[in-house]
Amino acid sequence: MAKILQTVGAGEEYLRNFDPLQFEQVLLEDGVPAEYAGEAPARVNGLMGECLLKLYRSAATVGADWQEGLANVTAPGLVIWGKRDKSVPIENADILAKDTCAHRLLKLDAGHWWPTQQPSQVASALVAHWESNSKKAE
Repeated sequence: MAKILQTVGAGEEYLRNFDPLQFEQVLLEDGVPAEYAGEAPARVNGLMGECLLKLYRSAATVGADWQEGLANVTAPGLVIWGKRDKSVPIENADILAKDTCAHRLLKLDAGHWWPTQQPSQVASALVAHWESNSKKAE
């Protein structure tokens, strides 16, 4: 879907012919819980379509655009990634964590939509990260 949305003409056609049931099925197959997968298609309206096109087209070379600058990251980092992400391989998590000197890398038993698949683990990891860094700042 990302490649379709990144392609001028094809992305617009995909959105014109948007099939909510097909989109829901894609989300379900990627591990999104049914409650979220069922709600998501209704949110894909004209404005959301424009946003999706802009987002995916701006991300076509995202790594190349900012990879060099990652060495300048000094804030304590937390990288969270789904081990079963079909869109962006897990190896990218290791690279991102290394390049940003992240303090922690959390690999979840989830896919690309890890916030919906493991919300409690994500929330706990974020709270722990923020708490450990707020103590250092005091």
